[in-house]
Amino acid sequence: MSVNGIGVGYPAWCDMGKAQRNGLGTGFAGRMADAVGNGFPVRNSARAAGQTSVLDAYRASAAFRAHNVKPAYETYESENYRIVPDNEAGCFDIYNRQGERIGAFDYSDIKARQDSQTGKQFLISEHGTMSYDAMVLDDELKDALQDVMGVETLETEKLSGFTLKTHSGLGLQYLVREGEEGRGGKVLLQSGADREKYEALAETYFNKYPNLIHDKNAAYIWADLEIKGLAQHTKDGIVSMGFNGMSYNDNADYKNNWSVLFSENTYKAVFNCPGFPADWEIGEKIYR
Repeated sequence: MSVNGIGVGYPAWCDMGKAQRNGLGTGFAGRMADAVGNGFPVRNSARAAGQTSVLDAYRASAAFRAHNVKPAYETYESENYRIVPDNEAGCFDIYNRQGERIGAFDYSDIKARQDSQTGKQFLISEHGTMSYDAMVLDDELKDALQDVMGVETLETEKLSGFTLKTHSGLGLQYLVREGEEGRGGKVLLQSGADREKYEALAETYFNKYPNLIHDKNAAYIWADLEIKGLAQHTKDGIVSMGFNGMSYNDNADYKNNWSVLFSENTYKAVFNCPGFPADWEIGEKIYR
């Protein structure tokens, strides 16, 4: 579990990208066919006639080589971060001082995304639906990334497509991709105090519901969900909510369990109600 962020496991896209890169064509002829298919400059007349001149082949070969030049970054360590490049897959694995992997960030996603409300900057790497790594980009990490990439400053753009939210009770922040509010998000643990709050919440789940939660990993998951407004621990059980329904699991008697299915539009209406999810427990008592 990372001080900087939790929520998403190691992305399969990194290995998939490596396999796709390695599988591009077989031999020079195959590579040239791939290059032509990807829009490299071969004269239309020659291609239409099924002929390729020596000059055409040279141009295609040069374009292919330029297109496939891969950066050769090296491992870099600062006081609190270790940045390990995978030059084949084109991504960085970033670790914190405790040796915990924070996430995998594609080289093309190494830029500062700045929230207009708070001024905070974030490093975000998107891997598909419900899959992204995100963390606060502090000065030390920014300097480390600039050093490892050999640039004077990182590109900066306005944060868009994501919303920074704060848990009303704990004060912990999390990023949610717009349109996926009921499917997850990324909790941002930005300090030792944040980590203590998160671990205390996980301990609450672990100790309070022995019949529902059997290991610490599950407790951490429930804590993560509560911070993002997708769960709430109550006196006797756990209420959870997602884009397709709401449910309650009782620690003492499974006969008290219940669930409700609804459309995503219903979820959005409930999730946007004033006071939600701060009034979870009141709602749980009513529905029971």
